[in-house]
Amino acid sequence: MRGTIRIVCELLLTVVLLNQHSNQTDMFCFRVDKDSEVICTWSPIHNTWKTTEYIFHLEMKSSSVHSNKPLRIPTLLPSVTLERKILSAGKCYVAWVEANNTQLSSLEFIIEDIVKPQPPVNVSAKTEDSTNIEIEWTKPANLDQFVSMQYELQYRMADQENWNEVSDDEVGVHAVGHVLEDLQPFTEYHFRVRCGREGETNWKLWSDWSAVTGAMTQEAEPVGVLDVWFMQSGQGPITVLWKRLERHQARGIIQRYLVNYTLQRDGEEIHTAPPTTSCNITLSGTPQLVNVSAYNSVGATHPATLNLVRDQLPVLNITVLNYEDQVQVCWVTSANNVLGFVVEWINMNLPEDSSDWKKIPALDECMDLKHDVLQARIPYNVSVYTQYQIGLGGPVSTVIYTKEGVPLTGPQVSICNISLTSATLLWENVPLSLRQGFILYYTLIYVKNPREDSRQKVNISSALNIFTLLNLEPASTYTISMTASTRIGEGKSGPHLKLKTGASYIISWKHIILVLVILVVIVLCITGICCFQRTKRLGSMLIPQWCCQRIPDPKITRALLQQNHTTPEHFTMIESDPEIIKVEEIIPEIMVQLPLEISKSSNTEDMFRPNSPLLTEAKSSNAVEKFQPNSPTLTEAKSSTSEDLFLPSTPTREVDNSPQVSIHSHKEFALQPISTELPGAGRTCNTSGYEKHFIPSPEQLLEDGWQLDNKAQWLGLVETQQ
Repeated sequence: MRGTIRIVCELLLTVVLLNQHSNQTDMFCFRVDKDSEVICTWSPIHNTWKTTEYIFHLEMKSSSVHSNKPLRIPTLLPSVTLERKILSAGKCYVAWVEANNTQLSSLEFIIEDIVKPQPPVNVSAKTEDSTNIEIEWTKPANLDQFVSMQYELQYRMADQENWNEVSDDEVGVHAVGHVLEDLQPFTEYHFRVRCGREGETNWKLWSDWSAVTGAMTQEAEPVGVLDVWFMQSGQGPITVLWKRLERHQARGIIQRYLVNYTLQRDGEEIHTAPPTTSCNITLSGTPQLVNVSAYNSVGATHPATLNLVRDQLPVLNITVLNYEDQVQVCWVTSANNVLGFVVEWINMNLPEDSSDWKKIPALDECMDLKHDVLQARIPYNVSVYTQYQIGLGGPVSTVIYTKEGVPLTGPQVSICNISLTSATLLWENVPLSLRQGFILYYTLIYVKNPREDSRQKVNISSALNIFTLLNLEPASTYTISMTASTRIGEGKSGPHLKLKTGASYIISWKHIILVLVILVVIVLCITGICCFQRTKRLGSMLIPQWCCQRIPDPKITRALLQQNHTTPEHFTMIESDPEIIKVEEIIPEIMVQLPLEISKSSNTEDMFRPNSPLLTEAKSSNAVEKFQPNSPTLTEAKSSTSEDLFLPSTPTREVDNSPQVSIHSHKEFALQPISTELPGAGRTCNTSGYEKHFIPSPEQLLEDGWQLDNKAQWLGLVETQQ
């Protein structure tokens, strides 16, 4: 049952295949030479189950019916070869093929007409001028010379793939050459020729194409204008750039470029730079107008003009739109007299290379930058200039990526400051050549035990380059690294850093010894100060009071006055009349009994205490000076041996004996009331610095403990025990 089904399926498939080929006439019979055998071919049947067996039939065609002696050749190949001797010249033959008792295709032919000619030989070309090339060839030799031939010619530029065809009608019958016209000057062209019998419509009976032959047209004067631009780094010199002419514009070999320019300081004076063969030249000074021309052996182009005065209005802004295979840069302008725009792009990874640019018409405000122009994952600085008749406007720049990627590395982290539980970290930006896109944020990764603990991450803005990591454990070591992320994703991690926080509180024996020494020194200082104060107090109790008086040396005062060369203000007061003081007797509430013993020495010593009445010991019983508290003057006795008297906070002044000053005996002086005010209180006194140095202030006297404790004794209210 299965075998029957298989046979039926094979028969059906064979019928389908035979029906597909039943109407085809793809049989082709030819000879390669007039005396060679006949080769007949046909399209094979592709059978996957078994090999197809073909039967080739050939018989001579008569006026009415076929010949009674047909030739039958079985074969497994889709071709047969017939010997020349079995075929007669001038006779018409019919050939067909059968497969599985079904006719596939058929063909009628005469052996003289199926000779396939060889390609034309001796194909050559020569140039007549810059636009014409003459091509010549020779008739193939495998045909009789009386056979008429037709030819087909094809040509193309050397850098192109497609052929341009010249029809046989243009070439003509029996032609052995043709002239191509209207070609591009100084351009290489390729040619090839084939032939066939006159009137032959079967392309299989045409010859193969001849070998390709090339020729170049002659040079002509270059056309077009150079595309000129410039490049300047900061305030450095200007480098003028231009692009090479296209082949159809150069129309020859460009031998040199000539640059003429004017400087701003020279006005209309034209300078000519040395001729150059490169496509750039650096000009000294500040060029204002630049003209560049290209020269070949025939002539030169029209000068390309570039106005470098940059004081015009720029474009308003730039927007960038990314697509799958390109970047679109758009801008907006408000000016009306714009000649055009120049879009410039520079590879920021290779800024030293010359920039590239494209000029855009004034009506367009967008430009597409494709991936074949810009490389992927490379940053480009795109600038837009506005061209006017009188100068340039701009540039307005932005950075673009045609296609972004993930950063190749992360920032390198360093430690700025570290404490017990925190650390301040610093890092530098990822190098531009390793970013591969716009960095949106950084990720700080830190872990204490990489094998046990999970990594902790902190996202940080790309605008920052410092961060303080908190909540760390004291005396612990952390492994820290950073990554950078673009809109495509997170990049590779940067170099790892080991960070160790400080100990909680560890004091070494050296620190302890240092602290103890400092404490001992402080205690000794305090003890010394206290002992000194006690010694001072004890000495003040044992030493007589007059030994503790700090009386200035008049010689030193006089010497200082002579060195200053200027008379103090209180010395100038001597020349004026002394102030008259009226003394009134006041019944004292407290009577002070002064000591009755008066020194009999020749000198009179005055002793004064603040906040107490004046105690005066006269040299004689009638030489007593009376001092009035709160008085600005001091009255000196007439005795020539009396010494200068000084009051605390009161200037000392030498005065003459005046009748206005009252002099009393010591008994009268003893009846004066005791004033509790300091001398000179309520009145500003002029005292020299020298006097202030030796005379104690009221505060110092009040701070003297012994005097306060024994106030009644040194005031004379209580008799001193002998």
